[in-house]
Amino acid sequence: MLAAGIATGRTSAAVLRLMVLGAALGAITVQDVREHRIPNRIVVPATIVCGALLLVDHVDLVALAPALVIVAALLVVSVVAPTALGMGDVKLALLITVGLDGEGTAAIATGFGLAAGYAVVLLARRGAAARATALPLAPFLAGGALLVASLP
Repeated sequence: MLAAGIATGRTSAAVLRLMVLGAALGAITVQDVREHRIPNRIVVPATIVCGALLLVDHVDLVALAPALVIVAALLVVSVVAPTALGMGDVKLALLITVGLDGEGTAAIATGFGLAAGYAVVLLARRGAAARATALPLAPFLAGGALLVASLP
């Protein structure tokens, strides 16, 4: 994330935000793959720091609105069907939203696209038995965030 921030000519506060986001996404991804859990002790402080850095950078908060609508929709899904989507995934989407400011929507959509592609591969290889497989979402959302942050 640091290289992406520097290469794309972002402000120093934006580069710091990407560093915090990248470190958090790395730790969260490892935890989600191992335990299918996204720990609050990582995602909450990282979200607060990224939010503070947004304010320091004077980012127009209206740019966050589309991604916040997605986060709200994910929250509804998590409440209605908690086995389909965990609350940690919702908090992770919020972290990506504040970490990438106006690019959060594209990052979340890309992450879900990566997860859907992987699910198709699983279905093709394992058939109907793959439906019972629980996928950790953090690696895909992190991948989406990295791809989008790397774009100029």
